[in-house]
Amino acid sequence: MLKRNLFFLFATTIFAILSLILCINNYNPFSVGFFQFIYFYLSFLLTITGFASIVIFYIRVSLKRRETIYIHFWPAVRQGSIIGIGLTVLLMLKGLGLLDIWVSVPIIIIFLLFELFFQTKKSK
Repeated sequence: MLKRNLFFLFATTIFAILSLILCINNYNPFSVGFFQFIYFYLSFLLTITGFASIVIFYIRVSLKRRETIYIHFWPAVRQGSIIGIGLTVLLMLKGLGLLDIWVSVPIIIIFLLFELFFQTKKSK
């Protein structure tokens, strides 16, 4: 089960990286439509989420060697998703020209509070 989840995460990340490279190389940002922007931001989100999830998973496994390793997969995916969504939102705001320090700091704090909420939530 863990091997299947890791393979799916790795394959999705590789596909998203290739998709992001294809999007950057083939589209002119000054003459594209709405769907090309959605395609770019979605591939960016999946790339960052997958890469961060894989890195966080291996960091968690290496720090806690004596525990079972499959319990670290879904928290790593959750943390990678939070990082990916946060960076994508910041990139979108930068692309719209709305990002400054007074917008980025509250957004970062909100995503940190999301993770703290999931850390303190008691499982049944």
